[in-house]
Amino acid sequence: MSLPPFLDLPEAAAEMADCLLLPLPYEATVSYGGGTARAPAAIWRASCQVEVWDEEIGFDLGRLRYHTADAVVPVAGETPPAYLARVEVAARTLHPHRGLVVGVGGEHGLTPALVAAARPGGLVGVTVVQLDAHADLRATYGGWAESHACAMHRLVEAGAEVVAIGIRSASAEEAAYGRACGRVTTYGAQELAEEAGVEARLLDHLGSLTGAVYLTLDIDGLEVHLCPATGTPQPGGLGWWQTLRYLRRLLVNNRAIHLLGADLVETVPAAGGAVNEMVAARLLAKVIAYHGAAREQ
Repeated sequence: MSLPPFLDLPEAAAEMADCLLLPLPYEATVSYGGGTARAPAAIWRASCQVEVWDEEIGFDLGRLRYHTADAVVPVAGETPPAYLARVEVAARTLHPHRGLVVGVGGEHGLTPALVAAARPGGLVGVTVVQLDAHADLRATYGGWAESHACAMHRLVEAGAEVVAIGIRSASAEEAAYGRACGRVTTYGAQELAEEAGVEARLLDHLGSLTGAVYLTLDIDGLEVHLCPATGTPQPGGLGWWQTLRYLRRLLVNNRAIHLLGADLVETVPAAGGAVNEMVAARLLAKVIAYHGAAREQ
């Protein structure tokens, strides 16, 4: 899989990189619109159009070094468990290096393997911050426990805490599981938009997290006009500046967390436009800029 340099900046060796990017062109369990397998290539191309100067925080992304790892490409007939096992191995080889490891997919079923690679000793004590339209708390979906609709269920089962932001689509069973397990705190998109004090409560929560944190960004957490071709778009999502407020509080203002890794999933490039991949590339650049700026403070 041939990709241009991320952000159109020179590639660095893995051991020298500040950010290690793992392309994951995967869509084995998608249940509505397809196309996430094409996302990494589209995001890399779009990143070449992103300014490396982050005007918001005055950070030059060109000061960082980037390494694009070999893509983990599915093979014909490969089952989701087999593919995800390879993803975990690939991600685990990157974590001994000093840079932030970021998986770029691909469907959301990737996340449990990426978190497991970031914390091989187990997920007790890990907080997963999830920006998403969907709860992803199903036990199984479409015959697979590894479905994109089950990603957070798998992480909670493994002992992680989840802070879910922007949720506006869940089954009754998912909602019940989230309440009963005691390890999921949900800030729904509607309550964030309409209920006084909810956003302040979320910002306080993000600012008070400590220890190991993993960040998973499903592009459909954003309002639908920012990701119109994602597999299962949902109206009523998070706005751009709103999303950046939350990420800034977590990644820049909170000095008590250790960011284990991150992923960006569910982008689908669409013929005749570049909104989905450009928004994804810009969001990815924001996460890297925030993390880089925090490390330099």
